[in-house]
Amino acid sequence: MPNQLSAPARKNSGRIVPVALALMLGACSMVPDYARPETGTPDAWSGPRVAGMDVAADTQWWNSFGDPELTLLMQVALANNLDIEQALARVEQARGAARAAGSSLLPQVSGSGSASSRSVDGGSMSDSSQIGLSASYALDIWGRYRAQAQSADLSLVASEFDGYSAALIVQSQVATTYFTILALKDRIAIAEESLAAARDTLRIVEARYNAGSISGLDLAQQRNAVATIEASLPSLRAQEAANENALAILLARVPGRFAVEGETLDKIALPAIAAGQPSELLERRPDIRSAEARLLAANANIGAARAAFFPSLDLSASVTRSFAGGVAETASALGASLLAPIFSGGSLEGNLQSAEGRQVELAANYKQTVLTSFAEVENALVNADANALREASLAVAADEARRAYDLAQARYRSGASDLLSVLDAQRSWLSARDSAAQARLNRYSSAVDLFVALGGGWRS
Repeated sequence: MPNQLSAPARKNSGRIVPVALALMLGACSMVPDYARPETGTPDAWSGPRVAGMDVAADTQWWNSFGDPELTLLMQVALANNLDIEQALARVEQARGAARAAGSSLLPQVSGSGSASSRSVDGGSMSDSSQIGLSASYALDIWGRYRAQAQSADLSLVASEFDGYSAALIVQSQVATTYFTILALKDRIAIAEESLAAARDTLRIVEARYNAGSISGLDLAQQRNAVATIEASLPSLRAQEAANENALAILLARVPGRFAVEGETLDKIALPAIAAGQPSELLERRPDIRSAEARLLAANANIGAARAAFFPSLDLSASVTRSFAGGVAETASALGASLLAPIFSGGSLEGNLQSAEGRQVELAANYKQTVLTSFAEVENALVNADANALREASLAVAADEARRAYDLAQARYRSGASDLLSVLDAQRSWLSARDSAAQARLNRYSSAVDLFVALGGGWRS
């Protein structure tokens, strides 16, 4: 059969066929198929379900506490916190790395220019100049550059999820520190009220001592009780100042010049949080999403390491225009180069082994992250229930301690009992109220822990 192609067509077909073949092969990929590691996700949480748990975790979960000051503090922290600023900077670094990795998939174009002047016989000058434009393109036959770009993009995604995790940690620190400050103010108020009551009793004891109806032992014991309560106040105030300084740092403000306006934890609403289903956690928690993105990036790196074993084909083209002695000349060139690895001394094998080992490591890290997140939710549910029961019991204990103190003081004033019963009731009353205040703080901290364990209501 006679050839139907003309001579020019046959010449061009010699260039077109290899390019078409390369483009078809460009669909090849050496990246392994990905399967999410199995972690045995439970159907439901085994932890206790607190009655009335109906508040779903939201992206602005702190609004569930219904406190305007807490909302304002969160807004300031999210805008100014230095940990978040560092996380955002790391995201920009990853974005730059992903952009650089993706450049291998695009043609590279560069320009050049030169000029010279030299003297010739008779003292005359000869000027010449040259400008050029060159382009090169590496055909991604085996998907090596696509795999590298994919890995960089997934590393960027992981960095973004890390940023969400950093913000969630800051949010939890702001809420917990704020609640701790309010609880300390409650404990200081309790100590001051107990101190006032102890001083009232001391005045009665002093009056009786001056009247000679009691010994100096009773007076010394009551003075000791007053001094002990007084000694607890500086420590509580120091803790309050330290927590306000910690909160100032979270807000990127100067410590020592910041104070919380709220006075008590009692005015803060305590939300009942709906935990949802365990399977939702795989999509809700940014640390899990980050771990999976890094695992996917490692999977792509295996594809790049595999593709390095195969030949690479580079295409190039250049155009040069020269000017000399008033004459202009143009030259163009097309080229292609094929590079095939023959002996690498084990570097290609070593890179593949390293990439596969990294993938195995990150698969184990992903499973550990998921299991840890399940444990954190379970623990938060148990702690929320335990702290609720503990606070209820301590509230009863505090009421009964106050009733015992009032009765002991009345009996002492009437002469029906000695001072020892008053001292015991006084210590029990202060201790019970202080323990109840700390138990209340633990309930709020448990609520924050549960919000965080659930991913803070984060959504992709």
